[in-house]
Amino acid sequence: MTSGEILKQMLDQYGKDENIKKEIAGMNKSFQFVPSDSDPYYVKIENGEVKFMTGKDEKPTATITATDEILTNLFNGKVDPVMSYMTGKIKISGDLMSATKITGIVKKMRK
Repeated sequence: MTSGEILKQMLDQYGKDENIKKEIAGMNKSFQFVPSDSDPYYVKIENGEVKFMTGKDEKPTATITATDEILTNLFNGKVDPVMSYMTGKIKISGDLMSATKITGIVKKMRK
C-alpha cells in the first residue's frame, strides 16, 4: 500500500470518530502530501469534515514532502515526525504548527 492509501484508509475508519471530530471542530485547513516517489494527495478539513483528495491543492496550509516509505512509516507510527523533520527526512513548508497538528491527529487515529 502507498502512504496515500494508508492515510485514506485511516481517515475512512476514524474520520467520523467523535474524539477526532472534536479535535478538528472549527479547523479549516488543507494538508498537501508530496511523496517524492509517488503521486501527491491532500487532506482537506472543513467544518468538522475530513476529505482525502488526490492531486495537488492550490493553496495548502502546509505541504509535507518525503519519500512514500517515510510517509507510510509516519502514518503507521514507525518513525517519529519531529526526528524525521530535524534530520531532513521530512520537509515541511507553510504553517509548521498546523503540520504538527495533523501529525497529532494521525497519532490519535492509531490508538
